[in-house]
Amino acid sequence: MKLEAIVKYFSPKSMTPGAVPCGMTADTLTITDVMASLGMAAAQSAIGIELYLAKAGVLPPDNITNYIEQLATERSKKNRALQKMGSHRRRAFLRTLSEYVFRDYSLSAASTTKCDCCSGTGFIDAEVFTMKAYRVRDSWFPQEQDREQIRVICKPCGGKGAIKNECRCRGRGVVLNKEKTDFQGVPVYSQCKRCTGRGYPRLKEAEIYAALGIPKSTWSRTYKLFFDRLVEHCHMEEASAEKALDRVTH
Repeated sequence: MKLEAIVKYFSPKSMTPGAVPCGMTADTLTITDVMASLGMAAAQSAIGIELYLAKAGVLPPDNITNYIEQLATERSKKNRALQKMGSHRRRAFLRTLSEYVFRDYSLSAASTTKCDCCSGTGFIDAEVFTMKAYRVRDSWFPQEQDREQIRVICKPCGGKGAIKNECRCRGRGVVLNKEKTDFQGVPVYSQCKRCTGRGYPRLKEAEIYAALGIPKSTWSRTYKLFFDRLVEHCHMEEASAEKALDRVTH
């Protein structure tokens, strides 16, 4: 059983507990079976389970953000730049960093992000030209073109103000290698270089170091690796929970 299959049991549209016989696949498990499996998996990887449920919106992110902050505080003892900060500033810095770690970890190809084209409004200003004419008796005479600004629906988001957080590979993580495909005569796919196989872009670094109040050079030199390792830790905990759940449901 996959972690993603658990989410539906927290908000079922139509499900009668105990109406489905117990079985060995996710499709035939009752709510009781699922909750028991979840409890056994949590006993082996509680952090990973809570991370995923917070990521899916089932649980509020407060507890898991506190966990990330505690982890960051422990790891900051080996970071000279963080140790040079005052205790109050370091605490606020790591709190903000932890919130962005969770946001970055929570992203997926199905996530939605604010449309950069319209800044989330769903509309953009467009310049149009109209040709006006005047009538003299039975004849029409054109005037000069008239330029005006109008509000039109943003094409990238279709007026929604948000777009899917998927890469150009449409969330697949691979793209068609045209050169190898033409040479071999069959479709050949390669890892997408833009997202490195994730299927979606990560948070913009400019947003992170701006929120932390540090310049880009300081972020790249001192804190980027620290941030990336915290995000990697979250993914590792989720992978551990995935394996634990798979063991108890097979």
